[in-house]
Amino acid sequence: MQILLLEDSPAVQLLTKKRLEKEGYKVDAVDNGQQGFQLATSKSYDVIVSDIEMPHWDGFKFIEAMQVVCPHLPIIIVSSSEKDPAVVERLSKKHNVLAVLAKPLDFNTLFTLLGKVQRQKYQGISKKARIVCTIGPACDNVDTIGKMIVAGMDVARLNFSHGSHSQHGETLSAIRLAEKSWNRPIAVLQDLCGPKIRTGEMEGGQITLTAGKKISIQKTQVLGTSARISTITPEIIDDLEVGEPILLDDGLLELKVIETGDAEVICEIMVGGVLKSSKGMNLPGTLLSLPSVTEKDWLDLDWGLEHSVDYVALSFVRTAEEIRSIKEFIRKSGKRDIRVIAKIEKPEAVNNIREIIEVSDGIMIARGDMGVELPAPRVPRIQQEIIRLCWQMNTPVITATQMLDSMTTNSRPSRAEVTDVSTAIGEGTDAVMLSQETATGVDPVNVVRTMAAIISEEEHYAKMDPEQLESLMEENLSNPVLTAVSGFKNSAATLLLDATGTLYPALSKWSRTIPSILVTKSLKVARHATLYKNIIPLIIKEDLDRDQTVLRGIKMALQFGIIREGDLISVVEGPRRTKSGMNQNGALQIMVVPKTEV
Repeated sequence: MQILLLEDSPAVQLLTKKRLEKEGYKVDAVDNGQQGFQLATSKSYDVIVSDIEMPHWDGFKFIEAMQVVCPHLPIIIVSSSEKDPAVVERLSKKHNVLAVLAKPLDFNTLFTLLGKVQRQKYQGISKKARIVCTIGPACDNVDTIGKMIVAGMDVARLNFSHGSHSQHGETLSAIRLAEKSWNRPIAVLQDLCGPKIRTGEMEGGQITLTAGKKISIQKTQVLGTSARISTITPEIIDDLEVGEPILLDDGLLELKVIETGDAEVICEIMVGGVLKSSKGMNLPGTLLSLPSVTEKDWLDLDWGLEHSVDYVALSFVRTAEEIRSIKEFIRKSGKRDIRVIAKIEKPEAVNNIREIIEVSDGIMIARGDMGVELPAPRVPRIQQEIIRLCWQMNTPVITATQMLDSMTTNSRPSRAEVTDVSTAIGEGTDAVMLSQETATGVDPVNVVRTMAAIISEEEHYAKMDPEQLESLMEENLSNPVLTAVSGFKNSAATLLLDATGTLYPALSKWSRTIPSILVTKSLKVARHATLYKNIIPLIIKEDLDRDQTVLRGIKMALQFGIIREGDLISVVEGPRRTKSGMNQNGALQIMVVPKTEV
């Protein structure tokens, strides 16, 4: 039986560990809740024996976190406060607490309890890829967001296709409070809705279109009938040409333009069905004159700049110039630290993908509209190619849309959804995204926990393919620090000092088997790093010199349980000016983690 022991007293920890091992148990021991949580989510245990009074995370914080990631793993509490009414009351509400024992510990009582514990099927969940979660009515409160952070959320998405500025402001405040509570930097991604083309209102809320019949799409707003409808974007009437298809409601219905005019276009109904109010319209064969950034988008972006979001995602991108214009607007506002993500969903974007990646800070593969604008069978190959290009061009990539869609209403995903997530991780995506699954789903925390488990399982077996390895070796030849680190295979972790933020993206790309710990003074840099695979940001608030920064980073990594005393680690530095005034391109130091008070 495998036991995790949490006890901050060295003498008590040693005594308890020795007695348990003498009885034949396998024991890992740590002295605070943060270390315990890191181990509990990376290894498999049958039972946890934990103190209450501990530094950093006390027993209550640890139990709360374990209830999120592994609610069925039993915990035995050992405490000198076992008779305190307040402690007893709080522990009575924790369903994963098996028993509360007094200090000094009666080992016979403990052994009796352990003899009744069944072997657990739980597997530790330790992931490197990131999870982007859409925050909506089902989870827009501090408690649920906090649990989602514990379960594995790294980036919180605000979908500006829905909600008011005041609602998004309240959600942002909840995210920041949860972030502070769990001491985990969380990036906020503002997703602009873009020029989403929709139908107008329908008579009675819905109409029926019959295949073979004709229907008019008019510039003026009319109440839709089986003979005529309108659109909230009348400008498209001037762009449509005879023979072009119009797809309605995510492609469930299809029209074909047979006649154009100044005030309307006449279409033949190719695929009929029920059409409800305000449904999406896709024009896969039409060259649209609509700008990618609408008046609403500019107003929403002003809100994002005012509230210092970390990433802005631009919808329906077609060219690199559209990304440049957004970045220039952000630069002129003085908010240079807000990064821009291009959402790839239009055929034009796929055709211009290399140029778009070059100017973007990140890419989102938005497979929903992409699967309507382009033939659905092409989407998997496009996804694979975009991930490959982003890997080559050192740009983080998010794979999005319907990844665990059935969990919006169900407690378990479909087998196809599990395979979809696993495939994206195996292809090398930096992040996977949850949309309505967390925004409006029945159990957002369970969805995140499930996603993290799928990622963890795939990463356990994933290997770098030969093409990626060849590309990496070519890049390392021009970077002596990366060349040295890539040749050092016995390191337990990489401690990264990167003041400019130029080195950690490369480390994210190649260092996928051991953790890369980014030590930074900037909360903004830490939040940006949460989108990058296998980068663990730690924030140091004090103004320290280089050696002090390394020691503080090691101390914090020990507190979080990322490394342990005696581990061999690589300390990697980006460009900096030394105390003597010399410019240093980079540096590498190999060291053993010293014994330190955490």
